[in-house]
Amino acid sequence: MIRNIASLAVRQMVQTRTFASRMQPVGSSLALNTSRTFSTFLRSAEASSLRSTIAGTPSSPAGLIKPVAAVRLLDAVASSPLLQTQPSRTVIKFSLRKGKRKTVKAVIKRFKRLDWGGWIRTLSGRHKKMWRKKANRKRRLRQHVLVNATQSTLLDKMVTKYWKRPRYYINDPYTPYHTREEFVYTRRKPLK
Repeated sequence: MIRNIASLAVRQMVQTRTFASRMQPVGSSLALNTSRTFSTFLRSAEASSLRSTIAGTPSSPAGLIKPVAAVRLLDAVASSPLLQTQPSRTVIKFSLRKGKRKTVKAVIKRFKRLDWGGWIRTLSGRHKKMWRKKANRKRRLRQHVLVNATQSTLLDKMVTKYWKRPRYYINDPYTPYHTREEFVYTRRKPLK
């Protein structure tokens, strides 16, 4: 609950910051030249000296710098937080109708959970440019790989109990992989 409130506050702060960066500055003291784009505005004298040292151009006595491509790039990256955010797949903790947790559908499409708790996936690019791949690489791409323990814990959190139950299919190709007798914690049969 606290995490949701904190993320909502951060989201609102980022939205107001992007809105503020789109607005034109009112005072002439903030702008170097009003005919230039927003990426060349200077915020303070310290920022101009810092930018001049990064770009490698000496600053003038008035503290103003010449517009350099590197400076404009630095300004553009600093003023747009959209370039700095990472994409994320979040879990819906409470649905609007029943208040239950929801499954992330991308997990169900891309991964398969084995009965002992492991998750398997296919390798990426397994159908692309098959004409240029050698036979042993094609054979490896047809196989599935296990995800590591951290990823499997994360995937368990992203699905509900319904998807964790064992499923029984006729002629299931994954039948030999649903048991893991060689590992102590997942063994069903006792040792002889």
